[in-house]
Amino acid sequence: MTISLEVGSVIEVRGTRVKVQVYKELNHSSFIYEGEVINNISVNSFIIIKKGLLKLVGKIDAEYIEDLINNKKSQEKDYRYNKGTISKLLEVQILGYLDKKFFNNGVKHLPMIGNLVYIPRREEILDIYAGNRTSGNNNNENTFSIGKSIHEDISVDFPVNSFFASHMGIFGNTGSGKSNTLTKLYFELFKTVGVSYIKRASSFHLIDFNGEYAHKGVFGLEQNEVSIVNLSTNEEHGEGRLKITSEYFYTPEVLSVLFSAKEQTQKPFIKRLLKRMENAEENGWGFKNYLPNLFAKSLVHSSKDVFQYIKEIIDYLSEDIQDEGHSSFLELINAIQWHTQNNYYFISGVGYFNTVEDIKHTYSFQTGFGYLVEWCSRIDTGIGWCDNFILNAKLQLVSDMLNRYAQFDHINPLIHRIESKVKELEQIIELTDQESIEEMPIMTIYSFRECSSDIKKVIPSLIAKMLFDTHKKETKQDNIEKTIHLIIDEAHNILSNQLMNEGKGWHSYRLELFEEMIKEGRKFGFFLTICSQRPFDISPTIISQVHNYFIHRLVNNKDLEMIDNTIPTLDRVSKAAIPTLASGTCIVSGTALSMPVFTQVEQVYGKEKRPNSDNIDLCKLWM
Repeated sequence: MTISLEVGSVIEVRGTRVKVQVYKELNHSSFIYEGEVINNISVNSFIIIKKGLLKLVGKIDAEYIEDLINNKKSQEKDYRYNKGTISKLLEVQILGYLDKKFFNNGVKHLPMIGNLVYIPRREEILDIYAGNRTSGNNNNENTFSIGKSIHEDISVDFPVNSFFASHMGIFGNTGSGKSNTLTKLYFELFKTVGVSYIKRASSFHLIDFNGEYAHKGVFGLEQNEVSIVNLSTNEEHGEGRLKITSEYFYTPEVLSVLFSAKEQTQKPFIKRLLKRMENAEENGWGFKNYLPNLFAKSLVHSSKDVFQYIKEIIDYLSEDIQDEGHSSFLELINAIQWHTQNNYYFISGVGYFNTVEDIKHTYSFQTGFGYLVEWCSRIDTGIGWCDNFILNAKLQLVSDMLNRYAQFDHINPLIHRIESKVKELEQIIELTDQESIEEMPIMTIYSFRECSSDIKKVIPSLIAKMLFDTHKKETKQDNIEKTIHLIIDEAHNILSNQLMNEGKGWHSYRLELFEEMIKEGRKFGFFLTICSQRPFDISPTIISQVHNYFIHRLVNNKDLEMIDNTIPTLDRVSKAAIPTLASGTCIVSGTALSMPVFTQVEQVYGKEKRPNSDNIDLCKLWM
């Protein structure tokens, strides 16, 4: 269609609200015009109002008829049918104007009564959606399409840079099609730009809580282009380990919230523990030095509890040892007795101990000290990071009790939490130096399907922190050469604003981390894509900082209120349509577009390319 079809004229202007009278002969649903089938205008359709050489763009908010004879002001009513008295009227909201194929959003010009109204041509609709960039073949910018606009039934091109160099949010109830939208977005990106070009400067990381994306061929990528990390706290299903640098794991901030450390007593303990571990590593100190030394000091200390705790540590290390020499050593330390009246340790027939040197030299054999030194030198190199951390925490408690830095009752609950959580972490984490991390392919998928709820709350945040801090450290704001794109499916699991069974410290830390990412990430080339069926549960600060939205059907009032309060780019009509959107239909809105686009997202063909979220065919299953 080269010439726009005239359909009516302006009969009233009230600010940006305009009333249009439609010609009587144009009440059909569609027309054949210049050899093309043209859909007639209706609610949510665009119209063009020509004011001289200007083309004003409006959107229809309402459509109704009016009887010109029997109107409200008429004193006498004539109810006889008269075809010529019925007039079709439209209420139109002015959105902007077209200037040399560019759509300028905002009211700079208003129509006048008598201006003619036209159905926009396909090219004009594309120009409206394109905004301040050129649409169609004249556009030099890379674009992609995820489907067709609902009202105009035309494929709408979205700018690659404006979407993927931004934070994106995909929201919708279960079965609304949000998983397909997420897949379609990145499938079209890799297909349009090309994996070989993208991987030079970008990497993509997907947090997958339900394991929907953890299979070959997802997003249309080849096997060597995807790394799938299947994490599991179930020993029978564990297939891999997550490599996390010691630099990020062994920090007071992370460990304090990970083990729910109390501010006044337990956080200082963790700081002392990490400081001692750092000094031990720098100076080559190990258990062969530290444990025997504390063993000797505890025997000359005036407190019974210290040595008893040392014996518990030795029992912890002796669980799997069945050796005659070790059994003799355990018999020796069990023979050491406590004198309740004089408050000191002694060995019957040998006596008590005056100094540490007595134990190390004079009574080295009687106390088992000599064997302990030799035994500790053997276990020093064969202990894993999990047992190493637990043992260091226990020894730090002994040291603090000897120096009266801490009380046993204050720190022991923390030790128990460390023991229970670290054992679980050991099943999925491999601590490593930063230099040893292998170069990953373009897409890394972390599946948490087989993980406990505690792990699902903690590890994704550690992954995000490590990615963000490392990228921030290596990137200069004035010269960004690499980007990281973090995709979080079912994002409400870790971005929830509600306090769950995790402790206030971890809840605050987690929110502060992701709020910093979404506020500052764009400056460093770090971009988030969050996908959730419960936007109300996500922090409003995070949702309000998202640049571009894909909104599927939402029916919960709290979710709708969240959308209404945090997304400024949605108009009144678009918001009202959210609860009635069909499956696979979404409203695309945000900074990359001049206005919201109602889009029917095309399904990614090929089951291996899609997430495992299709509806079950019960009839096929039963038959």
